[in-house]
Amino acid sequence: MSKIKSLVAVTAAAGLVLAGSVSASQAATKTLTVGLIADIQSWAAASSQFGNLNLPYQAVYDTLLTATPTGALKPNVATKYVYDKAGTTLTLTIKQGIKYTDGTALDAANVVKNLNAFKAGDSPDASNVASMVSATAKGKDTVIIKLKDVDPAFVNYLARNAGLLESSKEIGAKDAKTNPVGSGPYVLNKLKSKTGSIYVLNRNANYWNKSAYPYDTLIIKPIADPTAMVNALESGQVDAANLANNNPIAELMSNGIKLETHFLDWTGFSMVDRTGKLGSPLNNVKVRQAINYAIDRKAMVKAIGNGYGKVVEQVFSPDSPGYVPSLNNTYPYDVAKAKQLMADAGYANGFTIAMPSLVAFLGEAPFTLMSDSLKAIGITVKYTEEPFSTFFPHILTPVYPMYWMSLEQSPNSWQFINFLLARTAVWNPDHYGDATSDALLTKIQHSTGATQAGLLKQLNTYIVQQAWFAPFYLNQGTFAHAASVKVTLQAGNAVPYLTGFKPAK
Repeated sequence: MSKIKSLVAVTAAAGLVLAGSVSASQAATKTLTVGLIADIQSWAAASSQFGNLNLPYQAVYDTLLTATPTGALKPNVATKYVYDKAGTTLTLTIKQGIKYTDGTALDAANVVKNLNAFKAGDSPDASNVASMVSATAKGKDTVIIKLKDVDPAFVNYLARNAGLLESSKEIGAKDAKTNPVGSGPYVLNKLKSKTGSIYVLNRNANYWNKSAYPYDTLIIKPIADPTAMVNALESGQVDAANLANNNPIAELMSNGIKLETHFLDWTGFSMVDRTGKLGSPLNNVKVRQAINYAIDRKAMVKAIGNGYGKVVEQVFSPDSPGYVPSLNNTYPYDVAKAKQLMADAGYANGFTIAMPSLVAFLGEAPFTLMSDSLKAIGITVKYTEEPFSTFFPHILTPVYPMYWMSLEQSPNSWQFINFLLARTAVWNPDHYGDATSDALLTKIQHSTGATQAGLLKQLNTYIVQQAWFAPFYLNQGTFAHAASVKVTLQAGNAVPYLTGFKPAK
């Protein structure tokens, strides 16, 4: 969950801010305390999530590859990675001498077991490795991965949760959800940790790359309540945290909290019932276009983003070669035009549509503005307030034909396509596509350079014209931290990687 810049199932209260016996006031060179806007549901690598939840997994597990803050891939446990000429066989060379904290060796056979477990696991990102046909160990130090077709994003996933490495003894074990056994820079201190409240992680004395992690102790505190998170930052109970929204920016700055900002996500309506399987009229392109014309995007930036956002009408990242600036003028705010399209589609009298709300996260005003915008063209929204524990399972089933969401825009175009647009994408739960999009995706997959860039622009243009989505704006993400900590943001991720935290000099 960019995410996603992703939210996940969580229940927490303001009292959690003070949970645990270790505070962020300890020496900055020794302890780093980070607040997370959600709790992890399982420590098992095959169940892992990234986005807002990368830090606990990066603390206990190594990854096959890693990425610089700019997103460039680098070797890690896999010291070399090479494709064959066809681009469908990937060979990894595995670093030797690494041991898990239970004493077992990290070798090629273990890597294969992890890859297969992730593909078969319940991580929301398991589909990222759907193109993997097989993974085979050759000796102790070589892994050969066969892909069903060219996958321009596959190696990127090996620097994220698809590349997490867990002890073979723990994969599938009864206590895997609560007992992470990795070879990463830190080890979970179970005695000082409390599920849902605080996780204390101590340095792994045998870690092979200690210099990349300057802190002796890492403390992670799940704090779902946005006000409680702000209080934790201001009181020094946490050194750093991603903000759930931008409302407290002025307050935090006045209290000496430093802010790092980025534009990783688009926010708006995902109209997932484009097949009409859920019984909504969203299979009619004119209805989807009408919804786009009904959105006052500038008002949405002010109401939902507190003014921190850039109006857009496309889901592709401005950093993607598929981005087309002129597409942001496709659907100017025009209620009369929207009503005419509704009439042309056969819905002059409107219809009712079910949507989930997250008032506890955003407040009531944004959802009122969304429903009022649709009501102006005859669409009545029937909201169901969803707790975090059911929100994501229900929108990814899908239960709702349309919902508001803030979703990541990976600068890697193929990764983004497989996140949001492909029939197999996690965030395309209705598996929608048509002959035109299918043909473009096939061509994009097998092209490079300027040719691929041109095809990406064609795909983006088609999606906007067909109104697959109704984007409001690019959301400014804000990561807050104490002056004692230097933070380097990570390209394509809502939260910095663990290597992005250093003591300030």
